Amino acid sequence: MSDNLDELEVKEWRIRLRFLSDIVFATAMTIMILNLEIPDIGHINSTAELTKFLLKQLTNMGGFFIAFVTIAIYWMKHLEHFGVTLKVNQTFIWFQILFLAMIMLVPFWNAYVTNFPDNVAIKVFFSANLLLIGLFSYLSFNYATHPDHRLVIDTVSDETILTTKKQILAEPAIALVAAGLVFINPILWDISFIMIPVLFTLRKKLVKVKYFKFLKKPAV
Repeated sequence: MSDNLDELEVKEWRIRLRFLSDIVFATAMTIMILNLEIPDIGHINSTAELTKFLLKQLTNMGGFFIAFVTIAIYWMKHLEHFGVTLKVNQTFIWFQILFLAMIMLVPFWNAYVTNFPDNVAIKVFFSANLLLIGLFSYLSFNYATHPDHRLVIDTVSDETILTTKKQILAEPAIALVAAGLVFINPILWDISFIMIPVLFTLRKKLVKVKYFKFLKKPAV
């Protein structure tokens, strides 16, 4: 595939990339539940044993919830970014593929964190994974908004582009801080990622520019 696509090809590749993205996000979010164990009834002989097992699962569920919400936030941001992307080309698609590959690794690292919650190396690798997600997301959006090959609609202002780039860097910045805090105390690593949904919830209050107000209509 070359970058010189005609109008029909541009539309087709954009639609296919959107569907691929949704499938990857849905798969990653679904796989997360596999980290939670279903009790073997034959080995649980008392209410006390069942209670002990369920209490252990609460910790796992906490990790599942944080990772699940983190992926969901990446998905919502991807919806916003892709919603203003009018066309695609080969370079943009490769940035998106690398971004999606990193998304698919989140359940992998989360499974290790769930089973080895005090292992510093695993949490550092998980942080590196989230750092790469942010990097490829940034590179993708930066490429799409570059004046030489602008792929986004004209109604997205330079101010919005700059604001969005800063927002993209929020999660990798948290991941970088968490990678340092884990050497102090592994619990601080877990607490750091609670900031991802918090910042996402507060971002429109912290930043006055609202992303979608610049859209005349949704891209097809």
